[in-house]
Amino acid sequence: MTTAQKISEAEKILAQLDSPDKFNTFLGIIHEIFLHLLDEYNVKFGLKINKIGLEKFKSVAKKSANIDAINFLIWYDKEYKNLRNDPQLGQFLEKEYTIPENMRKIGSILLDETRKIVYQAYEKY
Repeated sequence: MTTAQKISEAEKILAQLDSPDKFNTFLGIIHEIFLHLLDEYNVKFGLKINKIGLEKFKSVAKKSANIDAINFLIWYDKEYKNLRNDPQLGQFLEKEYTIPENMRKIGSILLDETRKIVYQAYEKY
Protein backbone atom coordinates (compact mmCIF):
# COMPACT_ATOMS: atom_id res chain seq x y z
CA MET A 1 0.00 0.00 0.00
CA THR A 2 1.32 3.45 -0.89
CA THR A 3 1.42 6.51 1.30
CA ALA A 4 -1.29 8.10 -0.84
CA GLN A 5 -3.53 5.08 -0.25
CA LYS A 6 -2.93 5.37 3.50
CA ILE A 7 -3.95 9.04 3.34
CA SER A 8 -7.13 8.00 1.56
CA GLU A 9 -7.77 5.38 4.26
CA ALA A 10 -7.31 8.05 6.96
CA GLU A 11 -9.75 10.33 5.15
CA LYS A 12 -12.41 7.58 5.17
CA ILE A 13 -11.96 6.93 8.89
CA LEU A 14 -12.04 10.67 9.60
CA ALA A 15 -15.39 10.99 7.81
CA GLN A 16 -16.83 8.38 10.20
CA LEU A 17 -15.04 9.54 13.33
CA ASP A 18 -17.57 9.18 16.12
CA SER A 19 -15.88 7.20 18.88
CA PRO A 20 -12.60 6.95 20.77
CA ASP A 21 -11.96 3.55 19.13
CA LYS A 22 -12.18 5.08 15.67
CA PHE A 23 -9.95 7.94 16.78
CA ASN A 24 -7.37 5.38 17.92
CA THR A 25 -7.67 3.61 14.56
CA PHE A 26 -7.26 6.95 12.80
CA LEU A 27 -4.09 7.74 14.76
CA GLY A 28 -2.71 4.31 13.93
CA ILE A 29 -3.14 5.13 10.25
CA ILE A 30 -1.41 8.49 10.73
CA HIS A 31 1.60 6.63 12.16
CA GLU A 32 1.48 4.21 9.21
CA ILE A 33 1.51 7.14 6.77
CA PHE A 34 4.86 8.28 8.14
CA LEU A 35 6.26 4.73 7.99
CA HIS A 36 5.01 4.26 4.43
CA LEU A 37 6.63 7.55 3.44
CA LEU A 38 9.95 6.39 4.87
CA ASP A 39 9.59 3.08 3.07
CA GLU A 40 8.85 4.76 -0.26
CA TYR A 41 12.07 6.74 0.08
CA ASN A 42 13.90 3.64 1.27
CA VAL A 43 13.03 2.10 -2.11
CA LYS A 44 13.66 5.31 -4.05
CA PHE A 45 17.14 5.71 -2.59
CA GLY A 46 17.95 1.99 -2.83
CA LEU A 47 18.68 1.61 0.88
CA LYS A 48 17.17 -1.92 1.02
CA ILE A 49 15.97 -1.62 4.62
CA ASN A 50 13.73 -4.37 5.97
CA LYS A 51 11.20 -3.39 8.63
CA ILE A 52 11.53 0.35 8.14
CA GLY A 53 11.80 2.76 11.03
CA LEU A 54 13.31 6.19 11.46
CA GLU A 55 16.36 4.98 13.35
CA LYS A 56 17.10 2.29 10.76
CA PHE A 57 16.67 4.82 7.96
CA LYS A 58 19.08 7.21 9.72
CA SER A 59 21.67 4.51 10.25
CA VAL A 60 21.57 3.06 6.74
CA ALA A 61 21.40 6.46 5.00
CA LYS A 62 24.46 7.67 6.88
CA LYS A 63 26.41 4.45 6.32
CA SER A 64 25.59 4.45 2.61
CA ALA A 65 26.72 8.10 2.28
CA ASN A 66 23.76 8.56 -0.08
CA ILE A 67 23.52 12.36 -0.21
CA ASP A 68 19.93 12.36 -1.49
CA ALA A 69 18.84 10.00 1.30
CA ILE A 70 20.67 12.08 3.92
CA ASN A 71 19.12 15.31 2.64
CA PHE A 72 15.69 13.69 2.70
CA LEU A 73 16.35 12.42 6.21
CA ILE A 74 17.38 15.86 7.48
CA TRP A 75 14.26 17.40 5.96
CA TYR A 76 11.94 14.60 7.16
CA ASP A 77 13.33 14.67 10.69
CA LYS A 78 12.85 18.44 10.91
CA GLU A 79 9.28 18.31 9.61
CA TYR A 80 8.29 15.39 11.83
CA LYS A 81 9.80 17.06 14.91
CA ASN A 82 7.94 20.29 14.10
CA LEU A 83 4.68 18.36 14.03
CA ARG A 84 5.58 16.39 17.15
CA ASN A 85 6.41 19.66 18.99
CA ASP A 86 3.13 21.29 17.97
CA PRO A 87 1.29 22.07 21.23
CA GLN A 88 -2.08 21.05 19.81
CA LEU A 89 -1.13 18.01 17.70
CA GLY A 90 2.13 16.64 19.03
CA GLN A 91 0.64 14.44 21.72
CA PHE A 92 -1.17 12.41 19.04
CA LEU A 93 2.15 11.22 17.62
CA GLU A 94 3.07 9.80 21.04
CA LYS A 95 2.00 6.47 22.52
CA GLU A 96 0.15 8.18 25.35
CA TYR A 97 -2.43 10.84 24.54
CA THR A 98 -5.78 12.11 25.69
CA ILE A 99 -8.79 11.62 23.44
CA PRO A 100 -10.00 15.14 22.57
CA GLU A 101 -13.65 16.11 22.76
CA ASN A 102 -13.44 17.54 19.26
CA MET A 103 -11.97 14.37 17.70
CA ARG A 104 -13.05 15.16 14.15
CA LYS A 105 -11.64 18.70 14.21
CA ILE A 106 -8.30 17.59 15.70
CA GLY A 107 -8.19 14.63 13.31
CA SER A 108 -8.81 16.92 10.37
CA ILE A 109 -6.02 19.29 11.37
CA LEU A 110 -3.62 16.41 12.00
CA LEU A 111 -4.41 14.82 8.65
CA ASP A 112 -3.96 18.15 6.86
CA GLU A 113 -0.54 18.63 8.46
CA THR A 114 0.46 15.04 7.68
CA ARG A 115 -0.71 15.43 4.09
CA LYS A 116 1.36 18.63 3.74
CA ILE A 117 4.49 16.81 4.85
CA VAL A 118 3.88 13.95 2.41
CA TYR A 119 3.20 16.24 -0.53
CA GLN A 120 6.23 18.41 0.28
CA ALA A 121 8.34 15.25 0.28
CA TYR A 122 6.99 14.33 -3.15
CA GLU A 123 7.71 17.82 -4.47
CA LYS A 124 11.22 18.11 -3.00
CA TYR A 125 12.51 14.56 -3.37
